[in-house]
Amino acid sequence: MKKCILLPFLLAIHSLLFAQSNVRAWYADGQVWVVWEATNPLPETFAVYAKPVSFNNTSNATLVGRLFKEEYGPAALREQVDTAATYRIPNGNGGVYQLAGNEALFVATPHQAGSLFFAVVAWGENTVTSSVNITSSAVPFQYDPVGDPVECHLQKTFISPFDSDYACFAFYMWADGRQNQWENRPDFPVMANAAKNGMPGFFMVSAPLNLDTTGGIALSVWLHGGGGTARQSLAGSRQIIRLNPKQGILLAHNDDFFGYYLSYFSGIDGASKHFGWRKNYDPFTGAAPTDIDTIVNYTQRRYRWIDEWIMRHYPVDPARININGHSMGSRGATMMAKVFPGHYASATILNNGGIDDDPPGLSDVVYGLTELNFPTNLTDYGGNTVPFTHASDYYTRLSNQRDLPLMRFYHSKNDKNDEALTGNSWDPGVVANFRAADSLAFGAQLNWSERQHGPDTGPAYDDHWLNGNLPTQQTILDDIAYEEEHFRSDVSFPAFFNHRLDPQNNDPGTGLQGINNGDGDNWGTWGAYHRWEHPQEDAAHWQTMAWLESDAIYDNDNCPINSLLADLAIRKPQQFKPATGTTVNWWVRDFATQQVLQDGSAIVQSDDLVVIPQVIVFRSDILKVQIDISTQPVATQESGNDALKASIAPNPSAGPATLMLYSEKEQKVTLQVSNISSVLFSVEKQIHIGENRIDLGDFGSIPAGFYFVEIAAADTPLKVLKKVMIVF
Repeated sequence: MKKCILLPFLLAIHSLLFAQSNVRAWYADGQVWVVWEATNPLPETFAVYAKPVSFNNTSNATLVGRLFKEEYGPAALREQVDTAATYRIPNGNGGVYQLAGNEALFVATPHQAGSLFFAVVAWGENTVTSSVNITSSAVPFQYDPVGDPVECHLQKTFISPFDSDYACFAFYMWADGRQNQWENRPDFPVMANAAKNGMPGFFMVSAPLNLDTTGGIALSVWLHGGGGTARQSLAGSRQIIRLNPKQGILLAHNDDFFGYYLSYFSGIDGASKHFGWRKNYDPFTGAAPTDIDTIVNYTQRRYRWIDEWIMRHYPVDPARININGHSMGSRGATMMAKVFPGHYASATILNNGGIDDDPPGLSDVVYGLTELNFPTNLTDYGGNTVPFTHASDYYTRLSNQRDLPLMRFYHSKNDKNDEALTGNSWDPGVVANFRAADSLAFGAQLNWSERQHGPDTGPAYDDHWLNGNLPTQQTILDDIAYEEEHFRSDVSFPAFFNHRLDPQNNDPGTGLQGINNGDGDNWGTWGAYHRWEHPQEDAAHWQTMAWLESDAIYDNDNCPINSLLADLAIRKPQQFKPATGTTVNWWVRDFATQQVLQDGSAIVQSDDLVVIPQVIVFRSDILKVQIDISTQPVATQESGNDALKASIAPNPSAGPATLMLYSEKEQKVTLQVSNISSVLFSVEKQIHIGENRIDLGDFGSIPAGFYFVEIAAADTPLKVLKKVMIVF
């Protein structure tokens, strides 16, 4: 008998502890806003139900959303900006409603016009009481994606705590979660599965107080590492990688994804790895998958949509969008750049392991067992389904677009990442990714050095590229201001590749961790010394000026050798698009004198890819080269005597090479072979009408390097007739 009396009493106490009341809702900005009062102690989750008519039990209605405590209250905003913050939302009358401290929020995204009653209960309860936890009437809502699209909503404006010259803006948006990820509204993609419907997404924007917005501004995106937050990437923070925009704004995303184990049991914020999660993942049960499931790029869709929203509200130049990330954020940036390659001008990747090799653990619930390699909803360039473990590598293309943006990778030989086994450590897999990316003509710039995992201050991070917080102590290449100024997605670029084949380059070794162990070089780069001007092109001709850095503020950015050889592919061509099988002619000239240093012809490769072999580029304090590629027999523009033609074959040469001179008259010439610093030898030769072959091996052994062969008139030594270059 006591049990019969006690049970109703306990149920009454339970309802009192988790009371919710004053439920009301309204429509504004393409979404329905459901607000209620919540009494402490707050439940871990609230559930929201809806139905066209009033109801008194949740079993008679449809579950439309369930939220963690961190979601029905603005946990990210409170943690990173203001501990007392509440949600700030549209009020339905053109104004703003600021939630009270005891109010909670759920946001629904309609796919048709209608009206519904909304009720809120703590999870596990099912009683719905009129005038308490259900709206007093059906809430009408519209569906007008063009005239009334979904929006993001400003929460706070403040000055950056890291640099008072920057204003910061904190925003929220709320995802439309549906089990079929292809059922998008025209204005709003599906960004969550049904279990995560109404999930909030937090992000922050930083901008210089004196930003010049005329002519369009740049947008730089930064993705945080595992366990990190958007606040880490506010303007002025992390001075060792200088997050200081000068010509645009800085967008920092929060990977707002709360998983069952991660938030309920451990209190650690969950993460979607800036990508997404299993289609059938239910964070409220934590159940491991029993069947192969598809991992959907929900988070990527959110990030891309936010970019588009920003471009509608800020004067962003769509050709000046760059993405950056460290650790988990580097994986996210890699994947975003490969899924949306036309959207980004460049991607800067700090410490991406290249493969997702998490050990068995909590992530298996979200992404499936690593060894099962769950598929994603993406297809690669060949139309094949992409498995999750290849989504963040350096070489698998994740779209039907041929060309990637300029990809700039930085990794660290002392990166053991012991604190979280997330697959970012330096290992043979990283080096294999380096070698693959260097061979595939994407134009990836690959860098390695001595530091440990984080891009932060302190002795653990001092290395060849980062030695302190001063501009003279660190590379300029990872600066936000550098990418703002130098990269565009609407111009082509010379994709230098096969750097590893030049013996003058460093080598990363086999993937063994640590330095000074005989396994490769402690630091090095394949491609990061190369610089170029934006190419000029038309349907028949492509041209750029290129050089190796020699006058950088930070001396380690300067190329330590005089010249480098690499193959060159034209990526993201805008007009110069000769078809597969077309013959193109190419010239490398001294830009100052227009003397031809190299020339040749090439056949356009499959997929209409234009590639020319073994282009030599010099330090800018030696000379800059002009690279011309044309479908036409363009005049060489050489100075000197057009009655004399010269070429060297093979060039480059691993052994004897022949100088071929074609002369239209009998004449005596002086042949002079020199390197940058001195003349190696000089000899006179009698040249006859027609073809003359001169074996350069006759002049003795020539060490590996590049040389100029100058042909001058013997009677007038200062009159240079021809000048060609040979590489041994």
